Amino acid sequence: MPELWAGTDAGKAEHHCTVIDTEGKRRLSRRVANDENTLLQLIADVLALSEGEPVTWAIDLNAGGA
Repeated sequence: MPELWAGTDAGKAEHHCTVIDTEGKRRLSRRVANDENTLLQLIADVLALSEGEPVTWAIDLNAGGA
């Protein structure tokens, strides 16, 4: 039963997401374009790694929320 944390650095044109498990092992690291379909695929890929368990998400923004 994986426990995962997904951290995303949000940028204007691209974002970078890194996912780690409870042992600190990197399970995914990906830079993606700021595009809805691409972001939805990233979310689907992270959720697939979690095997149905919840994922803790964090987003790093350089200014206030959108």
